[in-house]
Amino acid sequence: MKMFSEEWVKALVERLKKDEEFQKKGVGFDSNLQFKVLKDSKVKLESDTAFGMWIPSCDPFWYGTKDDKEVDIIHEAKAGVYTEVFGGKKNVVMALTMGSIKLKKGSLTKLTGN
Repeated sequence: MKMFSEEWVKALVERLKKDEEFQKKGVGFDSNLQFKVLKDSKVKLESDTAFGMWIPSCDPFWYGTKDDKEVDIIHEAKAGVYTEVFGGKKNVVMALTMGSIKLKKGSLTKLTGN
């Protein structure tokens, strides 16, 4: 399954719905989050894509870009950065604070719960 494909997003959503730790950490978050994934030759993603979901329920979720006005929080990064984050090799909060993931809309405080 190709990472960042619609099939991959559906599988990610199903995994997160069943992940007790993710669900527990997301209690009270209640916002929708969009990931803008930028093309990256290092991971063979040839065009930009996007997906998003309501956190923590992951329902609804979408594949493709929603208008910024319809989304509470928007992250943007190269596909290689997200590959490391989703693969557990890079911490998302560290990636945000170091600037490898850009927070295009929303609050870091809301994301980190601090």
